Amino acid sequence: MSDQPNAEQLRRAAEAMLARRPQTACTRSAEELLHELQVHEIELEIQNENLRQAQFELEKSRDRYMDFYDFAPVGYITLGETGLIVEINLTGAALLGQERRKLLYSRLTPFVTMAYHDRWLRHFMNVLDSDEPQVCDLELERDDGSRFFARMDCLRQRREGREDEVRIVMTDITQRIKNEEEIRKLAFYDALTQLPNRRLLNDRLDQAMAASKRSDHYGALMFVDLDNFKPLNDRYGHDVGDLLLVEASRRITRCLRETDTVARFGGDEFVVLLGELDVEEAASAVQAEFVAEKIRASLADAYYLQSHNAGKIEHHCTSSIGVVLFINHKTPADDILKWADMAMYRAKEAGRNRVIFFEQEK
Repeated sequence: MSDQPNAEQLRRAAEAMLARRPQTACTRSAEELLHELQVHEIELEIQNENLRQAQFELEKSRDRYMDFYDFAPVGYITLGETGLIVEINLTGAALLGQERRKLLYSRLTPFVTMAYHDRWLRHFMNVLDSDEPQVCDLELERDDGSRFFARMDCLRQRREGREDEVRIVMTDITQRIKNEEEIRKLAFYDALTQLPNRRLLNDRLDQAMAASKRSDHYGALMFVDLDNFKPLNDRYGHDVGDLLLVEASRRITRCLRETDTVARFGGDEFVVLLGELDVEEAASAVQAEFVAEKIRASLADAYYLQSHNAGKIEHHCTSSIGVVLFINHKTPADDILKWADMAMYRAKEAGRNRVIFFEQEK
């Protein structure tokens, strides 16, 4: 029910106010006419005051709405059917790193990084073809080159006689993506060397074996163990040992192709996975031996480690490397790892600082 007074209430209020005014001497008819005019005048004054109050309250409500809209913790964007920004709040403009007036009637697409262009265009077309809410995660780039990830909650709004619009709620999810990446790293990567751990190595080995089955090319697995690691740890402590492990991981990585994998298996042991060698076993063995010897030579170079406590340390550390070839799914992954480990121990027994291939006993 409206709080505004009705006509009868206005008349009674006007008559009450008029009754309180001093009376003037006049004829009865003139007196009645004047009374009626004064009543109408006061009615208008009361109505005007009520209108002014209503206007004031309306403006206050509008200001509150605009504050909520402009300074909401998310960006609000309205796009036309052609992708032009027809409305955006201050938070959305701040997320995109532009003044609002410059964003109006410009396109959102230039802010989407190239890797996500196709995803955004497909998503936008799906939104225009649906009455259901649609969600898409995108990477956006501001004019200054900084990037952030955004969740785009989109809904088409139908408008009678005019083009449809797409309402978007844009939420910055950069921190969430970073947290998910950190969790993934903890799950699949070694914290010290940032190399894949055993879990990720097993997955990569399964993929390499599946690829070998499709292409009929050999792959190779190498077990690499540092020969002179424990004395360094015992003499200078684990901090210096960690420096050696990090440097060893870098040296091994530099010897490989981008498609190959080196993982930290534990302690001072590393595993190298080579895929897509050759269709011939002998040629594949030559390729694998070349990489293994390259790794062995690189790891044998002197290490110069800078310790906070012991200063600059020169250390020499060789490696023993066991290699096994595999093809298709003829051998289980666990056996391939076991055989490479056995070949590595044979290299140690043979004098260390060498490469030995696994050979099955006949």
